Amino acid sequence: MINNPVLFSLKKDVKIKQLKIFFKLNRNKNCIIKFENNDNINDVFIKEIQKFNTNHKKTIVIISKNLTLDKFINIAPTFKEALDIIEIEEIERSLEI
Repeated sequence: MINNPVLFSLKKDVKIKQLKIFFKLNRNKNCIIKFENNDNINDVFIKEIQKFNTNHKKTIVIISKNLTLDKFINIAPTFKEALDIIEIEEIERSLEI
């Protein structure tokens, strides 16, 4: 049902420029952003993801077991649950909900 989403893994050595390039290349795709550990969760990355999410035509899901954000709804603890969120939002878009 869903198109294959693209995965970006935020590891310890990832720079914000790499995340921006990822979003630019995947503007029309569903995106899953996986934080490899809690050290990678910082305001700069979160703000960039939120900024892109407001202009993105597809779904962006963050995978993290320890992250809660009021302004970002799509947070899942596992890859499977991230795929479920994408599938639900694809159905909603197709039904124009």
